[in-house]
Amino acid sequence: MLYDMKQKRLVVFLIMVVAVLTSCMARTAVSQLEHSPDVFLVLYDSTVGKLPLMESIKNYGCEIKYDYSSFCGMALIKPQDRTLEETMQYFKGVKGVLNVEYDHIIRLTDPVKPRLEEY
Repeated sequence: MLYDMKQKRLVVFLIMVVAVLTSCMARTAVSQLEHSPDVFLVLYDSTVGKLPLMESIKNYGCEIKYDYSSFCGMALIKPQDRTLEETMQYFKGVKGVLNVEYDHIIRLTDPVKPRLEEY
């Protein structure tokens, strides 16, 4: 009888350890957003227009993946001979560019977590 009780406690303990470790691993995966290795997003000022951006895209050797019609922005593919970080840094200096950011990958199977931002 005493042996059965120790076995049950050990099984419950092991289940709790596995549950805690699994929970920690899931939180770590969610907190580190994954981004595309080749695509980044550029938002530009509508008053300046996209002509300076288009010239920079051509000169730098990027490819337009998507030109958004609902807002002033584009998804661009970096050149193969450049890193994503140096390409993003270059486009931050282009006239009329307001923001350059990673194209985050969000999977439909990821848990939904509200973003709490301070304004």
